[in-house]
Amino acid sequence: MKIQLIRYHDLDNTNTRLAESLNKKQGVLPPLGLAYLASSLEKAGHEVNIIDAIALALSKEEVDVRIKKFNPKIVGITAMTPTILGAFEAAKLAKENGALTVIGGVHMSILPLETLQQDFVDFGIVGEAEESLVELCNALENNESYENIKALCYKKDGRIVVGQPEFINDVDSLPMPAFHLLPMEKYSSIIGLHPTSTMMGSRGCPYLCGFCYKTPSDKKYRTRSVEKIVDEMEYLIKNHGLKEIMFYDDLMPQKYAKALSEEIIKRNVKIRWQTPQRVNLVNPELLKLMAKAGCRVLRFGVEQGDPDQMAFVEKRIDMDLVKSAFRDAKKAGIDTFAYFIIGYVNETEKTMQATIDLAKEIDPKYVMFTKAVPQPSTPLMTQAVEQNLMDPQYWSKFTLGQKVAPIEPLVPDAEKWVKKAYRDFYLRPSKIFSQLLGIKSLDDLTKSVHALIGLLNFKMNENAFTVIKKSYYEREKQGAEEFPNYVDPLVEINEKNYSKMGHQLDEFELKNKN
Repeated sequence: MKIQLIRYHDLDNTNTRLAESLNKKQGVLPPLGLAYLASSLEKAGHEVNIIDAIALALSKEEVDVRIKKFNPKIVGITAMTPTILGAFEAAKLAKENGALTVIGGVHMSILPLETLQQDFVDFGIVGEAEESLVELCNALENNESYENIKALCYKKDGRIVVGQPEFINDVDSLPMPAFHLLPMEKYSSIIGLHPTSTMMGSRGCPYLCGFCYKTPSDKKYRTRSVEKIVDEMEYLIKNHGLKEIMFYDDLMPQKYAKALSEEIIKRNVKIRWQTPQRVNLVNPELLKLMAKAGCRVLRFGVEQGDPDQMAFVEKRIDMDLVKSAFRDAKKAGIDTFAYFIIGYVNETEKTMQATIDLAKEIDPKYVMFTKAVPQPSTPLMTQAVEQNLMDPQYWSKFTLGQKVAPIEPLVPDAEKWVKKAYRDFYLRPSKIFSQLLGIKSLDDLTKSVHALIGLLNFKMNENAFTVIKKSYYEREKQGAEEFPNYVDPLVEINEKNYSKMGHQLDEFELKNKN
């Protein structure tokens, strides 16, 4: 069976938290999730094609041409909340070409009921999709029932059946991502060498930060064998000329980081790599070993500069650990990337200034300040709703195409403080001088110039979470009448269960208001 997987443009929602002017300068990385889906489907005997519309800068019309040429039976699309509008447009194109559509990803897992109410969405998969998508495609190819697929969401007799998220317990069982289906030469990062690729060493995270959404599978930490990871590194170097790896893990525990570093050194693999990490999971000895193995950047989520606010965010890290981790990484010769959130619930000018001050004190090579945005089903959203800072049904309405206003900053002048944070950090004479000293090639110079232009032309994304355009749906009426099958999930089902993604729901009755 022919199956096409699509990563589509973000449309008006380039990024919900990062400034538009900086987001455009980041570069494009491979859609690792789609590559894993593709390799699992190929292993099952299906013919697979991937359209990376972002990397190839394809127009809507060009995507349409590629769908027509491949003529898939099924089109799969992945989406986070900021990219759901693009996913919907891609799904609509697929339907117009006679394909069945499947949407997966985080947004589908959070709001399956609303997502499935779109006429152009046939199926959804909640949780990790590699096994479930293969099961669905096999069932459709053999004209068999798909109703016993646990993680599948589908429509039946005026109802939406909501599956239960599944996860891959043995991530080593997954085949290598289908890099051969991707335009590997197109991928790069403003802080990485070209070409750059992403890699998955583990899945899951046991921590429960207040701004982060997690499915049940996300909470279970699972690792691949270090042998398989290094095998993948060697493949990418040999077949795609890869120079740098960006791990997409949530964290890398000490034992695992040590084993991976030792395996890279043992096999003499010459590759630069970077990984997310927590400040409580490093020590000087480990950092020296990681540096020897080619680790060049550690990405730490610091988030806040005020201790009380750090606790409120539920980050649960000590400020002294933050400072020592950055100091020890610098001594080991590893660059650091620090992430901060500005404008969280209960923030004041004092706490936002404390975040800027901490950033300057630990002085990472790279920093990202983002505006706090309550993503669906996160503790931050719960806090925002409790303080009447946003509509509890905002994301349901957004997904259904109802008219919603942009989300207001949770604290006054948050966007101004994000702008101030970037300029206070990067436009210091000492920082400018150190950045100039780090320029060793024309590529470094080009990236630095692009980053500087983005910083000087700093502009928050003014179009985030605006009304879904009528052209996407070809609707003629406004308001609730535009969606006659819409039922408010928070009214029709138990709110407690719904807050857990409807895991305990077997089906949801759509009621026609006409």
